Amino acid sequence: MLTGLLKPSSGDASIMGKSINTDMSEIRQNIGICLQHDCLFDLLNVQEHIELYSMLKGSYNKESVTQTMKDVALLEKRYTMSKNLSGGMKRKLSVAIAFCGDSKTVFLDEPTR
Repeated sequence: MLTGLLKPSSGDASIMGKSINTDMSEIRQNIGICLQHDCLFDLLNVQEHIELYSMLKGSYNKESVTQTMKDVALLEKRYTMSKNLSGGMKRKLSVAIAFCGDSKTVFLDEPTR
């Protein structure tokens, strides 16, 4: 419900002062989600993943992509296809994706295994 995937049957909650019942479109612009299972494309490399998700959030720029890779210690793997990453590196990439678009609130669904 907090991510907008389900509508609450009753009650309300707020994220950064915005109601999930009335302000969900605004909330979605400022949240990121790291799902339990990786949502990665085998034929995209680390950098391409971060670029793609940044573009989807409408916030692509080269500097932020590079900084995101540095933040999760994946800069050296920037050209590695996701299918060739270790399990831990895939989780790092999934966390990095959740932070794309300068997300103010990030939901982590079992970020470690």
